[in-house]
Amino acid sequence: MSHIIENPRFSCALGGALNTITAIDGVVPIIHGGPGCGVQVFYGQNFTSGFRGSGWIGGVAVPSSNTYEEEVVFGGESRLKEQIEKTFEIIDGDRYIVITACTSELIGDDIKGVLREVQQNNKNSIIYAETAGFRGSSYKGYEILLDAIIEQVLEVKEKNPKLVNLIGIIPSQDVFWRGNLNEIEKILNDIGLEVNTLINGKNLEDLSSASLNIVLSPWLGIEASKKLEDKYGIPYIVNPLPIGTQQTNEFIKRIDEFFKIDTNEYIAKKELKTYKSIESVADFIVDMDVQPKFATITDSNYAIALNKFLINELGWIPSTVLIIDDVPEDRREFIKNELNFKDLPSPEVIFESDSYEIWEAVEKNPPEFIFGSSLDKDFANKRNIPILTVSFPITTKVVIEKSYAGYSGSIRLIEDALSETTAFF
Repeated sequence: MSHIIENPRFSCALGGALNTITAIDGVVPIIHGGPGCGVQVFYGQNFTSGFRGSGWIGGVAVPSSNTYEEEVVFGGESRLKEQIEKTFEIIDGDRYIVITACTSELIGDDIKGVLREVQQNNKNSIIYAETAGFRGSSYKGYEILLDAIIEQVLEVKEKNPKLVNLIGIIPSQDVFWRGNLNEIEKILNDIGLEVNTLINGKNLEDLSSASLNIVLSPWLGIEASKKLEDKYGIPYIVNPLPIGTQQTNEFIKRIDEFFKIDTNEYIAKKELKTYKSIESVADFIVDMDVQPKFATITDSNYAIALNKFLINELGWIPSTVLIIDDVPEDRREFIKNELNFKDLPSPEVIFESDSYEIWEAVEKNPPEFIFGSSLDKDFANKRNIPILTVSFPITTKVVIEKSYAGYSGSIRLIEDALSETTAFF
């Protein structure tokens, strides 16, 4: 991040790593940083992510070295060693991960050396990830954590011919992370596969025994998947999160092609059921002429999924796509191509994180409906535009296992979007 961002739509690297770790059963984070850093990051992101709770190891329960001025001047290695040993005594975990905040990295503490010393007298499994906030956004923190797991945890294991890993969804940064991962896992289970999502009780060590990595993002997780391919021979496919019948059918067919599974009957059954449900609101859509021009203010994953679904399956008209995640330059063309609909209207695609700049761009081509975040509600309300909050941050609804992914998720999306339009008739 090379400039100041007004009303950011993500956390820092520490936040991305912390929120991912706290979603994994049995894994205990230990923050090496200043007092309050972990709590501020955790609550700052989770209370704006559909009010995700602390769970067994989040919030004020996260162990932290709480370094002060003395550690900044003289080094915080002894304080970290003490914190790790106390955490071992108090919290019974399967694995422990030290994640660093800004101060500990700025003063140059030897984290690896501390862990080596601690493990001489202890059998607990512990690794570390350098996740100082200045390294980037929560997306970067997720990538750093995956890299640490690959380098420090995984070993060569016998391949499970039916196991796939799902990569690219960050807990809390994707407000619907739990529901989306559960939905994709269910679909894959239905066609005979096993799934490791990190958050579904599978062991971290099992990541290296998968036969395929599925990157559920247009870019996030690709670097980790390349490393898993290089080190453990696991091929990968990039398939952004699917929403709706067409995208989910295409997703399943790609999996079918890899594993040589006959999914035609399954696809036909799910397609029929989904379209039958959509048919029930056809009169409402036609009679009320619900075909609005819409804008999306989301990360690249939802930008692709929402626009493909709304344009191809509902006939909505796109105006502007604002993409708020820090997409690498070499993946931006891929995203633009995904949002080029050739024979149908295509939106203008803008990569921007600053809320002021985002709203200025939307104003230039005013939509009749917005898919965005709670940051965009005032903007939409002042202009009398319906808005559905689908993107971080969300402070206007409680989200537990809601999903917009897959076949059933698209039905929920239609319900929620059409419900927002009714107030304007």
